[in-house]
Amino acid sequence: MEQLSGLDAAFVYAETAGAAHVTFFGIYDPSTTPGGIVTFDDVVEHVASRLGADRVFRSVLARVPFDLDHPYWVRDKKFDLSQHLHHLTLPRPGGWRQLCDEVSRLHAERLDLRRPPWAGYVIDGLGRIKGVPKDAFAVCFKVHHCAVDGVTGLSIVNGLHDLTPEIAPPLDDDWTPEAHPSSLHLLARTAVTFARRPVRFASAAAHSIPLLGRLPGAINRRMPVGPRLEHDTSLEVPDSPFNAHTDSTRNFDARSYDLATCKAACALVEGATVNDAAITGIGGAMRRYLEEKDALPDKSLVTAMAISMHDNSGRRRGVNQISVVRVPLGTDIADPVDRLRAVHEATAQSKAANSVLGEQVLQYAEFVPGALVVTALRVGMAAHLGRLAEHSHISNTLVSTMRGPDFPVYLVGARMLAGYALSPFTQGGGLMHNVISYCGRIVVSINGCPTVMPDIAHYGDCMDASFAELKAAVRPARQRRPRAQP
Repeated sequence: MEQLSGLDAAFVYAETAGAAHVTFFGIYDPSTTPGGIVTFDDVVEHVASRLGADRVFRSVLARVPFDLDHPYWVRDKKFDLSQHLHHLTLPRPGGWRQLCDEVSRLHAERLDLRRPPWAGYVIDGLGRIKGVPKDAFAVCFKVHHCAVDGVTGLSIVNGLHDLTPEIAPPLDDDWTPEAHPSSLHLLARTAVTFARRPVRFASAAAHSIPLLGRLPGAINRRMPVGPRLEHDTSLEVPDSPFNAHTDSTRNFDARSYDLATCKAACALVEGATVNDAAITGIGGAMRRYLEEKDALPDKSLVTAMAISMHDNSGRRRGVNQISVVRVPLGTDIADPVDRLRAVHEATAQSKAANSVLGEQVLQYAEFVPGALVVTALRVGMAAHLGRLAEHSHISNTLVSTMRGPDFPVYLVGARMLAGYALSPFTQGGGLMHNVISYCGRIVVSINGCPTVMPDIAHYGDCMDASFAELKAAVRPARQRRPRAQP
């Protein structure tokens, strides 16, 4: 039995206000399998052979009475794989829109936290989807955020896949179930934890105060070399249609772009990264979409961006080792290269601050009692304080980036053609972006709420136009390069 970290537990408490899981789905080509077809039973058998890849598959949450302390992971003696894997068929014609609608519906449904917090769906009936062959299928996995972040989630996905069409042997599995702890046992553990907490809090505070003095120097070291931009890079978050009231419904779209072209765009701004290019493209899409609706604010929109805090030290507890920074999207800048330069400068500042303070944020999460968080959420919902959040913006959207493999991976011998991801929502945030690189492509998954963005496919068209602007800026730069002398 292992206790959740403070940040992992926060996602359990967040379930009070809404679904707090992440969703990944991939599209697969079965022509690479020996028989050219993959059945639901094949996937079930394969997942059963990989349950040892991560504890989340067979661990259930044991919550302390009244949420006086963070929950514990317990190896579930009632685990039944048939309760977690499901078979679905798309309605005809099985096109991209039908697949997006089905995934949106699945993502909107909450997980049952009385069981190991995950679910999988094999979806067949795929029809006319560009670039997708006949008999292709999709597999959708939902995992609660208390059990995964971007890095650990990608690790679980990799554990289910192989590097070749040949299926690897089953993993060694020494898993044994354990009895669910009694309420009295959990309360006794809580008493011990409370006795130790003041000393741990004092230690965290002692390490935090000196870091504040290091912050300005860290920011200066990370700042890009060269003239500073004239554009406003403040983090004042303007009003936007994306921050309107959201309900429990979801919609989805995704667009794919050439990774090499994004890297070529990065060369236009010294030090710029692929993540900077992706944020620049997203900023251009939001700018174009709002311009068409005559709703573009003068100040730049701001995105929240998850930053991985994973390292090899082994000092931190929990699977969620992330910090969140805010970055202006450059929606006040028309030229894509100037926008890329502004985004690069802003991300450098934000990452510098996070490198100093991010570690301490993870530590302080340990000391927030679950009962306080859950009560605050319930009171807030009863008092409709979510409406207040819509006018007290933290950001206008969220961008999460993950670097996937640059080589093909296979599920039950079927090659994965593309992978997509969806994040949980917060009130007042009706638009999310998840960026995944895979096999020379970058996929931008667009997760929205129909009450905020009913025309999500049109927003995807705006995304295409924005990345096309970046691509067009690369061509003249290549033409200006001097040719190598023979």
